Amino acid sequence: MTSDKAVMSEEARRQLLDRIEQLIEEKDFEELRQLLSDSRASDVAEVVEVVDEIARQVLFDLLDPEDAGEVLEKIDEATRGEVVEDLTHKELTDIVATLPPDEAADVLAELSDEQTNKVLDQIPQEEAAEIEKLLGYDEESAGGIMNPELVRINIHDTVRDAIHQFRQSDPAEDFYYVFVVDDQGRYKGAVSLPTMLRHSRQTPIAEVIEEQLPTVNVQADQEEIANIFRKNDLIVMPVVDDQGILLGRITVDDIVDVMEEEAEEDVLVMAGTHPSERDTPNIFRAATIRLPWLLTCMAGSMLTGVTLISLFAPHFSKAEWVSIVMFLPALAAMGGNSGLQTSTVVVRGLATGDLVALKLAQVFFRESRVALVVAGSCALFAGLTAGIWLFVHPGSLEPAKAPFLGLSVGLAMFCGIMLSTTLGFLLPFVFRRFGIDPAISSGPLVTTANDAVGCLTYFCLALSMLHIFHVTL
Repeated sequence: MTSDKAVMSEEARRQLLDRIEQLIEEKDFEELRQLLSDSRASDVAEVVEVVDEIARQVLFDLLDPEDAGEVLEKIDEATRGEVVEDLTHKELTDIVATLPPDEAADVLAELSDEQTNKVLDQIPQEEAAEIEKLLGYDEESAGGIMNPELVRINIHDTVRDAIHQFRQSDPAEDFYYVFVVDDQGRYKGAVSLPTMLRHSRQTPIAEVIEEQLPTVNVQADQEEIANIFRKNDLIVMPVVDDQGILLGRITVDDIVDVMEEEAEEDVLVMAGTHPSERDTPNIFRAATIRLPWLLTCMAGSMLTGVTLISLFAPHFSKAEWVSIVMFLPALAAMGGNSGLQTSTVVVRGLATGDLVALKLAQVFFRESRVALVVAGSCALFAGLTAGIWLFVHPGSLEPAKAPFLGLSVGLAMFCGIMLSTTLGFLLPFVFRRFGIDPAISSGPLVTTANDAVGCLTYFCLALSMLHIFHVTL
């Protein structure tokens, strides 16, 4: 499978899909085999994700184990699980044997313990031990994403020894540094390849060790690691245990996948679902992931509506109630939308680890000023619109009450946006304080809470404004 072929455009990928489907239908497997060999693994993986089960089986039958491993590593988890289930034990073992330990662990994580053990028994013991060790780490930790394959030399060695070690390394791996350890295997620093080439081979490696790369503990969360990479412009990071023993390395291509995964997780959680929905082909399983949030929000909204209407409706005349309810959807929507905007900004700041986003006082100072401008503008527009509309089209409402109800709409809009903004920036900090993903505080939760608070505020203000109207008569 080629690696130097130009990256395909969207139209070219569609043509590749059409051509593959045509060759499968015509059963022209020799040409199909050649087409797969001439294509990038990423393009073939994209095709595998959209074709049916029979076509997938045909494609993996034609791919050699090494190419099949590349494709299997690049497809999404839901499709990978389906493909792995369809592979025979021998096919799966041959594919796993060609993969680097970290990628092999990702594939075996889709299997049952019994299937995993069967595969590990069929590959070399040293490789199996490395994969088994990786499977013992949390998949979202440094240990779960690191690659134990690296170039390691002793601090007492020379540049000649380092070059020799590098030449003995796996040519399929991208090595950017030679890592230096002491006699106990503790990480002491790293030497880049250009640095080694600029010094004589007799130079002690201890004399050319560069400033140490930031290390990360094997139990560190992948989101924290991604932020370190981003802030320090790293291409590789050594992974160590609590004693400083060098265990592996994480490279920037691993972090690109992590960043995509974390961003996707935040978006899905904020929408009231979960990343595991993308990993399952079962529509009923996907529905059960979404339903708890939706049913909770529906129950909350219904309870809010029934309770507030029961409490406030008897205090208004029919004409007043019709005029008040007319603007309720806009008030509820604006409160929820403004709160969602704030919580999204705050959650993203917390996710990226920016220090500014970690300080509650600074976030409050910024967001409160933004909210004042937004709330003031929306309140002015809503109040004037409501007042003018009720005055021009009063229906059975007394026109004299229009300015008072318009004022209540404007004040409710202002209070609703300010309250929702407060919830929007406060809830992520509260959730984070108790070790809960701050993204959960967005989406359905903040929208439901804002609806309840906003409607209560609106009814109270409308009742107060009409009371003032009657008092001033």
